[in-house]
Amino acid sequence: MNRIYYIGADVHSNSIELAIQNRRKIVGRYSIPATISATAEVLDSLHGKKYMAIEEGPMSGWLYRNLHQKVDRFVVADPRRNKLISSDGDHDDKVDSAKLAMLLAGGYLREVYHTDDHRRAELKHWVSLYHDRVRDAVRDQSVCV
Repeated sequence: MNRIYYIGADVHSNSIELAIQNRRKIVGRYSIPATISATAEVLDSLHGKKYMAIEEGPMSGWLYRNLHQKVDRFVVADPRRNKLISSDGDHDDKVDSAKLAMLLAGGYLREVYHTDDHRRAELKHWVSLYHDRVRDAVRDQSVCV
């Protein structure tokens, strides 16, 4: 029998909280260091199809480039579109990772495009910095007026 795992990951700079769902039940939880090797070890321990979701954030590009080949599908979700996570009263890493796994299993996540091409990732970084500078300049001009 082929197992399908839906993995929700709540990512922080020093830790990753993983919730693993199979057959509509959370079958595993891991609190691991925010390293590729620790995450890959957990992913390699699962035998079957693996679908993983994280929310867009500062580390999402890095995780995508290093882990997307370890899973059958890697979704970087737009956090502004996940009302079930952002507007709910309970904010806890375990709760958020479990909700991500459930939303992924239901097909309710809106993806943000990521690439494994380092040149494109660098271009995206520079464009983001440019937009930040323009936003700062506009804000500074409106304060002066």
